[in-house]
Amino acid sequence: MSVMPTDEWLNELMANHKHTHRKDLEDLQRFILCSHLVEIFDGGYPDEILFELQQQGLFKSHEKIDIKRLKEKNVWEIVQKEFIYLEERWSGPNIPIYIFPITQEQTITNKNGVAYPNAMFLYIGELKKQELKALFAHEYNHVCRLQYLNKSLNEVTLLDSLILEGLAECAVEEIYGDKWLAPWLRHYSLDKMLEIWKEHFLPQINIQGLTNHVEFLYGGKLPQWIGYCIGYEIVRTYIKNHSSNKLHEKSSKEILAGSDFPL
Repeated sequence: MSVMPTDEWLNELMANHKHTHRKDLEDLQRFILCSHLVEIFDGGYPDEILFELQQQGLFKSHEKIDIKRLKEKNVWEIVQKEFIYLEERWSGPNIPIYIFPITQEQTITNKNGVAYPNAMFLYIGELKKQELKALFAHEYNHVCRLQYLNKSLNEVTLLDSLILEGLAECAVEEIYGDKWLAPWLRHYSLDKMLEIWKEHFLPQINIQGLTNHVEFLYGGKLPQWIGYCIGYEIVRTYIKNHSSNKLHEKSSKEILAGSDFPL
């Protein structure tokens, strides 16, 4: 499967875009893009698929997109080459990868990625080559980990989610260097993370379902991005104490037990 020809879909979309009334643009986007994705979303309706993609960062139907610029940057070729490399390095699955422009409303990071057990979506703007490679590696590491866990997204525990993010960031660091780590990973001291870990995370460590992990990962009542930071430190300290060899094939509990975070 690997990288899908979404550039061709986007060209078809833009060819029809200028002849379509604004109120009908979303119908056009739904028909051309989402009709290709029904099997990925278990037969979901195109309007449901479009809503989910837009929640993730897909460009809005009225926004102008610069496909030519993405082609000049060799986005599809770079991701395909990196996929071949990491698929072999991690013995990962052969999944479809969908690349789309990101909405102009998301200007802070100019990128987003979403991994499913059976597919990956990348939403991108103007990125440097290494930044694109790091984004892909982070998300593909998720796919490999989800394959190992062999759980539905509703069965994944909070500990699984923390380790999932920590593994992905440590993989990026190992392959591309710490320059491409998420900037918020250094926001909190280890002592502060351990304090929050003991008070807020440990009592809920087995709570299941990704939707129940949002507060822990992104913050809100808890500090922003705290779950990402804790997950990274759990995996980083495991590697420090042991090694990174076949790390994504170890259980979440084994990784936690070998880290500097107490049970």
